[in-house]
Amino acid sequence: MRLSPRHPVLLWRRGSLRRQLLLLLVPALAAMMAIDTWLTYGTLRDAANTAYDRSLYGSIRAIDNAIGMAGDSVQLTLPDAAMEMFETAAQTHVFYRVSTERAGQVETVTGYDDLPLPAGNLVNNQPRFYDAEYRGDAVRIAAMARPVYRPDAHMRVVIQVAETAEPRTALIGSVWRSALARDLLLILLSAGILVGGVTYVLRPLARVRDDVEARSPDDLTPLAFERVPAEVRPLVDAVNLHVSRSAAMAQAQAQFIADAAHQLRTPLAILKTQAEFAQRQLHAPDPEAARQAAGEAVGGIVIQLEQAARLTNQLLALARVRQHPGDTAQPGEVSDGIDIIDAVTVAEQVALDYLPLARGKQQDFGWEPVPGLKLPVRADAALLREALANLVHNAIQYSPRGSRITLSATRADQTACLVVEDDGPGIPAEEREKVFARFYRRVGNAEPGSGLGLAISREMAARFGGTVELGEGLQGTGVRAVLKLPVGE
Repeated sequence: MRLSPRHPVLLWRRGSLRRQLLLLLVPALAAMMAIDTWLTYGTLRDAANTAYDRSLYGSIRAIDNAIGMAGDSVQLTLPDAAMEMFETAAQTHVFYRVSTERAGQVETVTGYDDLPLPAGNLVNNQPRFYDAEYRGDAVRIAAMARPVYRPDAHMRVVIQVAETAEPRTALIGSVWRSALARDLLLILLSAGILVGGVTYVLRPLARVRDDVEARSPDDLTPLAFERVPAEVRPLVDAVNLHVSRSAAMAQAQAQFIADAAHQLRTPLAILKTQAEFAQRQLHAPDPEAARQAAGEAVGGIVIQLEQAARLTNQLLALARVRQHPGDTAQPGEVSDGIDIIDAVTVAEQVALDYLPLARGKQQDFGWEPVPGLKLPVRADAALLREALANLVHNAIQYSPRGSRITLSATRADQTACLVVEDDGPGIPAEEREKVFARFYRRVGNAEPGSGLGLAISREMAARFGGTVELGEGLQGTGVRAVLKLPVGE
């Protein structure tokens, strides 16, 4: 069943944490105090009954000691002090009865002959305590029977002493009211302690809130709070993680804007110059020479547009791979949450796409498939294609005409290897790590380029737990670029 947004339960859950804690703890504390009060009342009642029952039993023993036999009759001789016990006091009435029991017949000797007997038979010399109604009042009665120790006497004496219940009820009520007042005071004190304790414990959350509210929109530094409860620390850590991701994304966006402004400034300036030159040729006195010069300028514009288009695509690819820097896997670690694709299929598509470009430079570009080879990897197909395409494009661009370029795929244990090898001029060993830096250009290299291709390939491979390594070709010349990714079964 789906609850309405205005449902009291949902409104309570969205309310103050302090109020929620108090609404849970204070009623629970009150219930515990109520149970304690009820148990206290039972304990007081039992204690009062025990004390008053002992007093009644003492009266029975006193009467029993005063009983004597005169022939077949029972005589009772109570001292004056014992008789004072049966005098009526304020709010208290005491009754007694001494009777004989012979052949199931009970005959009163002295006392109140209508005092009710207990239900069932009495056991000799064992007192029994019971409640009854007598003359309109609730009374507590103690009764005991003892045999008459004479060989020819087949009877026993039954002694009863009763007391109205007002004294013990008043005592229990007085003590119970004191206990109830004590428990209510404890509830109030406990509620105050809970309010103060919850407020004190939640102070770190208030400091976190105040710190976040006081920050400027561009302040993405982590929250620095060490003295927070252990239950709150995961929340602070999660906020810091989100802030760090946002800071990384903002930095990546700023870096993209800076890279784009830096790299596109020169091509746009050249395009503007060439376009202005072509425009001036429209008014030149020599139409034939002007047409030739304008054609050269337009050709230069086309070349610059191609380079600018590739640079733009590379910048966009670099921005895409940096969009979620927290998703980058460690080397050799297979990223979760990404579909498994066949790297061989991606390599075949890259080979088909770049074959025309290699033929344009009269290069021998070939794809060497291994029959039946499958390389399942966890990677994004578009990003993996871009990473491998940059390696192939670099080999085609920086190798001279007539060069041999080979694209192949192999598997080494749990590693998928996509290899691009050429027999071009190669890269010195001391520069093979430097070329992975963004916008790095080797001294003396006349080929156009932005210096982003290898950087993009390495960052894209790293996102899926892979690496890109450069080495010398197997024939001792050129470059051997290997893109390695962990195999995902």
